[in-house]
Amino acid sequence: MPVFVLFTRARFDLDGALLLSSIYYLCVVVFEVPSGWASDRLGRVPTLRAAAVAWVAAQACFLAGGDRLAVVAAGQALLAFGFACLSGTDVTFHYDTLEALGRAGDYGRRQATVASIGFVTTAASALVGGALGLVDVRLAFAVALVLALVQLGVASALREPPAGPQGLVLGMAPTAGRTSWLRELGQLAAYGRDRAVAWLFIYGILLVTLEHVAFVLLQPWLTAVLDRPADSVGATPLLAGVVYAGTSLVGAVAARSSPALVGRLGVAGALGALAVVSAAVVTVMALTTAAAAVAVALLRSAQTAAAPVIISSEVAPRVARHHRATLLSLDSLAGRLGWGLILAAVSFDAADDVQGTLRLLAVLAWALVAVVGLSAVAVRPRLGPGSRRGSGAAGDVTP
Repeated sequence: MPVFVLFTRARFDLDGALLLSSIYYLCVVVFEVPSGWASDRLGRVPTLRAAAVAWVAAQACFLAGGDRLAVVAAGQALLAFGFACLSGTDVTFHYDTLEALGRAGDYGRRQATVASIGFVTTAASALVGGALGLVDVRLAFAVALVLALVQLGVASALREPPAGPQGLVLGMAPTAGRTSWLRELGQLAAYGRDRAVAWLFIYGILLVTLEHVAFVLLQPWLTAVLDRPADSVGATPLLAGVVYAGTSLVGAVAARSSPALVGRLGVAGALGALAVVSAAVVTVMALTTAAAAVAVALLRSAQTAAAPVIISSEVAPRVARHHRATLLSLDSLAGRLGWGLILAAVSFDAADDVQGTLRLLAVLAWALVAVVGLSAVAVRPRLGPGSRRGSGAAGDVTP
């Protein structure tokens, strides 16, 4: 993570780096719905194992790619397949397990803890990756390959959770696996009658762009902060590792604090505030390359960490078990399609101008914040634990 854009920019310039990033997001779009459907119909565990296999192959492509754009692009496609398999499956695997134990009410608190732990370990990984990048950026991919192999071993040891005591209440019919794609899409679309679910779905789409506007160009921006030319990154890998570690620790705090944030601001208020933070970060990066701005950049993971916990906590009780991963995957798909197209469009006119591209993305971010704020007014009373009781969303739309 701390060296990838440095790796691609050095070989393919900024426009090539942005194009490769867009390939990743557009490939996620291709794989998102099939992987979500596989998770709901074939099982969470096989889908998680497929993600691990894809990541092993992806890291091998990055190691062997060198200056060959096609090989690195293949690695991006495999990386995208892995994340598509993981998207929605990891959180539903957790929720399904708790539901099977009759402890679904613990999900919000436990998922916040899980996300927090993940960000702490990501911080450690970022420091290691940045330090390795000082020697050779390819070393980071070698270590990532080893970790992917470990992950495959862990995924191989997981067991599928059985249907819990609420399975039939939520519409988990024994014949659910035989539902046609067309009928399945109709059932998912019916959740849109719940205004809260519809708003959360739209927010999830905008979230992908808002959480990434300060991400793709962070490493080239740090090169400018260090006053280094694009072809001589110097200590940028190490600084990137430190910054990514810092953002991960901020993310850990944000994820763990998400229940308290919702308690203080409400669901709509919390998600709106997180969107403002993301827009503010990319704006500061666009306006200055002063070293002091690095402190602001550390906040870029706040929305990335906390918003998915809040969204999944709100969506899961309103949606049938065999629709949860598919719905979240569709949400992720739509967001990544939009962001992938934005990146592809920007890459054609980037001209290796980091600050100009950041300014363009900052304007986009504030436009999305305005959409979130204006639409939140209509759904605020419908969000939160009290609004879920007796809503019957899943039961109403699931045969």
